[in-house]
Amino acid sequence: MNPPVLTATLKDQAAMLRERRFATFFTGHVVSKLGDAPVPVAFALAAYQISHSAAALTWVLLSLWAARFLLVATGGRLADRHNRVTVMIGADVLRLLAQGALAVVAISPLPLHSWHLCLSAALYGAGTALYNPAQIGLTPELVPREQLQRANGLLSLVADVSFLLGPILAGVLMTTAGFSWILWLDVASFAVNLACLARLTRLYTPLRDRTTSTAQPTATPDAEPDTRFRAGFAVMARYPWFSFGMALWFVVSLGIGLTAVAGPVLAVRSLGGTGAWSLLATCLAVGSLLGSLAVMATQKHRWKPAAVVVTAGVVLQFTALALRDQLPTAVVAATFVLSALTTAACGIVWDTAYQSEIPERYLSRLGSVDNFVNAAGIPLGMLLGGLTADHYDTVFTGIAVVLVLLCVPAASLAGHGRKATA
Repeated sequence: MNPPVLTATLKDQAAMLRERRFATFFTGHVVSKLGDAPVPVAFALAAYQISHSAAALTWVLLSLWAARFLLVATGGRLADRHNRVTVMIGADVLRLLAQGALAVVAISPLPLHSWHLCLSAALYGAGTALYNPAQIGLTPELVPREQLQRANGLLSLVADVSFLLGPILAGVLMTTAGFSWILWLDVASFAVNLACLARLTRLYTPLRDRTTSTAQPTATPDAEPDTRFRAGFAVMARYPWFSFGMALWFVVSLGIGLTAVAGPVLAVRSLGGTGAWSLLATCLAVGSLLGSLAVMATQKHRWKPAAVVVTAGVVLQFTALALRDQLPTAVVAATFVLSALTTAACGIVWDTAYQSEIPERYLSRLGSVDNFVNAAGIPLGMLLGGLTADHYDTVFTGIAVVLVLLCVPAASLAGHGRKATA
């Protein structure tokens, strides 16, 4: 990035952060993400320390993902019918209580059991399922439309940084302060975010009263008052570009879950051991960070070319994995960087596209469909990785072919949507 472009980008970000509503929301978001950063690794270590078995970690992860999977529909429905900031406050109260109660048990004379971790993870997952769709719908209301992609890039950048810092923070805190202090830090971060959201309630005025407007059907199809989650899929039928884009992202999510399982296996079998997987995992994190930075430094991109780019990035990674015995590890690592970069960058473009084109009253519901796809695709990919360990090359080829086939309609239909104002 050359200096003039970097200077212009920093000025744009500074101008966006001078807007009080977005700055208030972003401050709480940053603190909350940093508090969350060490939690996944800390939970994994705590689960193993308690049970001395990988089974405990499996149950913790299942509790987290099951709660997100089951309640993501409710999250989208609530956020479309009620004040989104209020929904986010309720979700964060739930997550604060989940972590706080576990922290109390951790410092009490009572022994800490695996089911305590599972219960906390389930409540945490439920809060996340309620919070994320509301945030997706809220972001376009806090920034001008021309700044939406930069805002999404900034939020993605925070997630990437917390992902990079998480294992480091978890390792340091687990060996010095202990598991309970990680939980208390997360509780404190949720408290800060709740204070920021409470302040945002005084600064933010919803675009309309959703409860009133959804209760008054009109003659137009877009005014359909059905707010059930399945109605989100009916709305998708009106936006074929969104439907095919969602199908494309489902396969990408499937590939992410597959890589999480197949990557370590193939690293040990063919690429030199666990050190090779550490390198590849670092490449994924670095690529994701670079992707967020790249989008923030550029003007708004269209979803049509982005659909092609993300497909090419993922297909290239799977091709390199299939040819791993003929390629240097450095080449495979480079494809991991490129795949993560394109997935992160094009994910931001995708979020911006549907936030700009989908009518506001449907936004959180379709945002919950987006979350639903990720909540289903990643664990299904992990399951696929566990069941097909002897046939990875065939699976890689199959996923690459499906991605290419989905990319054609996803790209050709992109750009046909128009933001409804009614």
